[in-house]
Amino acid sequence: MRPSRLYSHIRAHDWFAVTIDFVIVVLGVYVAVWASNQQAARDRGERTGRVVAALRQDLRDSIAVGQKFEEALVAAFATFNTGRARGETPPPVFLRVSGSDTPPRSPCLGVLQAEIAALVDPALLWELCFYYDERDGIAQKFVRYTVFTENEILPRLKDDPRPFYTDDRKRLAPAFDSHVDRLQDWRRDMMTLHRWARCLDDRLREPSSAGTSCRPSVGGTIDVGGQK
Repeated sequence: MRPSRLYSHIRAHDWFAVTIDFVIVVLGVYVAVWASNQQAARDRGERTGRVVAALRQDLRDSIAVGQKFEEALVAAFATFNTGRARGETPPPVFLRVSGSDTPPRSPCLGVLQAEIAALVDPALLWELCFYYDERDGIAQKFVRYTVFTENEILPRLKDDPRPFYTDDRKRLAPAFDSHVDRLQDWRRDMMTLHRWARCLDDRLREPSSAGTSCRPSVGGTIDVGGQK
């Protein structure tokens, strides 16, 4: 509505027309604000959808990669145990991966954290960050595991495998036996992460809603040196 029209009604003391004009102005402002809010809500919903989709895909990718590792290790341990049952001395089972030894950095760092902070239930956001921090920590343990693999196992693979064993050939030498134990620990940690990731993936179906905690019991065992 043109301002000149409202002014003319005021000068003419046409208060009914002034009231109508005022109502039109108020309704126009209200409709404009409502439309703006609706658009902002749609934009926020689309942004939430994109961020959540990226998180869920990362969780699923992590599970899929871990499952491939587990399948390979199941076959490797079966082959190792079969060889030992025949009296052979096969090299100890170990795991190496191509590319980086660690998964991508946690999305709870930097820009993505700022994006999801206002879009996800606070408890769920905390659990997501906890999950990714735990995944990062387990990845660092795998890096230390890989150092031993590359320094102590790989150089011996082209030689006689008997140095991997005790003199009586009944068991792996302590250093290599412990290395296999670390691999088994890593497998258990990965299975825990997979259960956690599946739960978080399910929770992210409704990211803004409160729900049951996905957090498992992590770091459940403590080894204290010097105890018999």
